[in-house]
Amino acid sequence: MSHAVGVMANKGESTPKGLKVWSTAFTENQYVVLILRFIMAAFFLTSAYGKLLDIEQYSVDAVYNFGILPMFLARPFGLAMPFIELLCGLGLLFGVLTRLAALGIGLMSLSFFIAKSVVLAQGRSIDCGCFGAIIDTMASVTIFMDIPMMFFALIVIVAPPNTRHWLSVGTFLSKSLADKLRLFW
Repeated sequence: MSHAVGVMANKGESTPKGLKVWSTAFTENQYVVLILRFIMAAFFLTSAYGKLLDIEQYSVDAVYNFGILPMFLARPFGLAMPFIELLCGLGLLFGVLTRLAALGIGLMSLSFFIAKSVVLAQGRSIDCGCFGAIIDTMASVTIFMDIPMMFFALIVIVAPPNTRHWLSVGTFLSKSLADKLRLFW
């Protein structure tokens, strides 16, 4: 009986270690982190471009259509969102302030997920305006992009600096400046 308990205890102990090995396989793999940076950058740069073609129609009106924010906040949020998406996308593309850019994308994806969930729970079907003038997208479809984006952002945030900045502008920073900016860069 004690042998069976020992085997069960060993199996229980191997699960967290296996999870740790699995998670570090993502966060410490330069290729994985680079691909995730590029995927997020492509999505958010495309989104920003589509909204900036006509910011009033594709960003401000989209925020109004959700009907979640108070009217006095909807317009400033709609005007700022494409520029935040653009900066976060460029940050990940070039490897500049990658942690801050990934945090921005993770928080935007979380807020988009919550907003779409509220709209869908209300039984409304709206065009979310995710990609602006480029393509019409329904909230019921794009809600499935938000969770992977949050997961991708988390991997980039926790990745070690040498992995996060592989093949990026971040490799050209001096050691002292990199140390000062370590929480953001």
